[in-house]
Amino acid sequence: MRGNLKGRSITNHSCEVLVVGGGVSGVAAAVASARNGVKTVLAEKENFLGGMGYAGLHQYMCGLYLNGDVMPTETLNAGIVREIVGLLNKLSPQKTIKKIGQVYILPYSREDLAKVFTSLCRNEKNLTALFNTTAVSVKKKNKTIVEVALNTPVSKVIPKILIDCTGSGVVSAMAGAGFELSSLVKRQLAGFTIHLKGLKECDETLSIKVPYYLSQATNKKMLPAYLRFTTFSMGDTDDEGFCKINIGGSDNNKREQTIRKDALKIISYLADRLPPFKNAYIANTSLRVLEREGRRICGEYTLTENDVLNARKFRDGVVKNSWPIEIWDKNKGIIYKYVKSGDYYEIPFRCLKVKDIKNLLCAGRCISVTHEALGSTRIMGTCISLGEQAGLAAAFKAKHGNYPDIKK
Repeated sequence: MRGNLKGRSITNHSCEVLVVGGGVSGVAAAVASARNGVKTVLAEKENFLGGMGYAGLHQYMCGLYLNGDVMPTETLNAGIVREIVGLLNKLSPQKTIKKIGQVYILPYSREDLAKVFTSLCRNEKNLTALFNTTAVSVKKKNKTIVEVALNTPVSKVIPKILIDCTGSGVVSAMAGAGFELSSLVKRQLAGFTIHLKGLKECDETLSIKVPYYLSQATNKKMLPAYLRFTTFSMGDTDDEGFCKINIGGSDNNKREQTIRKDALKIISYLADRLPPFKNAYIANTSLRVLEREGRRICGEYTLTENDVLNARKFRDGVVKNSWPIEIWDKNKGIIYKYVKSGDYYEIPFRCLKVKDIKNLLCAGRCISVTHEALGSTRIMGTCISLGEQAGLAAAFKAKHGNYPDIKK
């Protein structure tokens, strides 16, 4: 069955590569693996693909391009990420590269992203995609994963290689891998986006006015303190915009309830003070609060802030990135530290190889990096390329018994 996207009952199922997590890195990993002729299973906890790229109501894909004075015409990394961009451009040719500040970004719609990811998976005969499926336990023997138990519809999978694309390294932690996790005080703020409609006579000054007014309100204790870091951006039409709320860690259920209530307070407050918001209403929101930082799994190398800012290249560098270190700090808000204009750093394959577990790779947000370096590596464009490289390496190991020897 080509690209099974509905899921089916599988018991004691053997596969060559198991990818857990169907976000942007997981889809790329699974597609790359399947394209190289190995039997691949992709397990996704939701009923859709794309992870935060779909659930977060994001407007832009970051980390695709080399930053500099010249407008880029192609993605910094080749491969699947370039293919995805091409497919998105065909669906919405009006959405072209934009420069905001010192960086280049690509506008996209979540619907387009879902279509592209679904088609990529469906077209791979070696790929079985399972929705509403999570890993519940991992068995390991002699530093090798021998079994992964999943909830229904799959009861047990026996993979040759496992790729953890869960964002917070859930599967790696189950396998006993070491990890780093910043304290709640240091951890990056999470995000939650509100899609507004009914705006009138908007202009670009609202991106300045909205944060200013909300900051004033929090200083006067008219609104909760965490709302002072809310940002605003215009939408595709004149009557819509997006407020991105940034919030610290707490009990997940309580935080979800709090932020949805406070979203209404934001709109009411702005409606009384800014004419464009007088008749505004919430048309949509993120599906949930989205974390920017979770577990960082310990790999054979840990990428550092100095590696990023000094544009370091590696003998086993597999992904290029020019995106700045972008930290959403609990006390200071957003902080940027830039890679030299026109240059990029590399992420070595060793950051994807989980330390002391022979057949476990990670890709996406949970790779082996420091808290600071994560501020650059966690973005969508980079995570797609990380997923592809993990998938390629896993397929190679499934065929040859070892990872490729990457040397430049």
